[in-house]
Amino acid sequence: MFVACVIAATACQEKPADSESNLVPLHRRDRFGSLRDFVLILQPQDPPGAALLVDRFEVTQDDWAQFADTDIGRTIAVGVTTHGVGALPVSGMDLIQARAFAGWRMGRLPTEDEWRRVTAGGGNSPFPWGVKQFPTHANTGDIGLGEAMPVGTFESGRRAGGNMPYDLIGNVREWTESVPSDWFGMLGPQGSRSFASVWRESLRTPALSAWAMHGLLPLGAIASVGGPDVPRKVVGSDFVTPMRDVGDHLHDTQIAGERSQRTGLRVYTTVDELLARLLALTEPPTTEERRQLLRFINRYRHRPILKAAFEASPMASVAFARASIGNLLATELRAMTTEPR
Repeated sequence: MFVACVIAATACQEKPADSESNLVPLHRRDRFGSLRDFVLILQPQDPPGAALLVDRFEVTQDDWAQFADTDIGRTIAVGVTTHGVGALPVSGMDLIQARAFAGWRMGRLPTEDEWRRVTAGGGNSPFPWGVKQFPTHANTGDIGLGEAMPVGTFESGRRAGGNMPYDLIGNVREWTESVPSDWFGMLGPQGSRSFASVWRESLRTPALSAWAMHGLLPLGAIASVGGPDVPRKVVGSDFVTPMRDVGDHLHDTQIAGERSQRTGLRVYTTVDELLARLLALTEPPTTEERRQLLRFINRYRHRPILKAAFEASPMASVAFARASIGNLLATELRAMTTEPR
């Protein structure tokens, strides 16, 4: 399984549950690379556009090296080093760098609630496999490796049913956008800028103070003003944290501007967000991008969700630039039936 998953993460696609084995394998490359591995997470109460898409794998060193070789990557990926083992999870980026990578891959970072939703599968289990602690199901401190392993190594550590994500527990922690609730109660310096000091700075910011009522501002705006000094939750534990310390405390905190070799990332998005990003692309697709996009939208489980979300969006009647990626996507969705091809 070790060899199979290393291959799956770097060179060819792991066969999905609705088998595409008759098709030429796709590569996990470039800005559409996560389309190959997005897992659809849909709860019964969700409208189609709210369905989550989450990358089956943590971002690998190969993924990051591709990003670092782009125009935006050369600007923002500075200081994050890779070590020549492409299937290992990348780590050592700060929050801004993690955001930039996720945006390049047509997604974003999750909230803690979204990570829990994917991990628990709509239930209350603290682990993808259930409620019991099985140290050998994940790369945590219990197994004593003391270092990250190639993504997809721990087959038993993912939820049953289809090709669910790997390494939601263990290997490296993953950045989220969630600010720890206890930070909002900080009144003075405690290793990072306090909520009170950032709140006062926010009120002195003209563009924000105009929105303040009785000194109250949106908490997200205050956290944004705090910038790299505001902590975020990093979820899923890592290769040095013992399983017994995970339990109900599946997150740690990290200052947004800090870089840790124990923290990496995974790309999330919703169906609505992904459609909006793709439809906005005005350039023609490359041959590989065309293949990635068509394969993604024509997966049987995706078809009714994508079509319903598109038809409910304001973009359904828009005319797109001819030969553009947006036009290719819109044309396919308009013509699509919900039956498998």
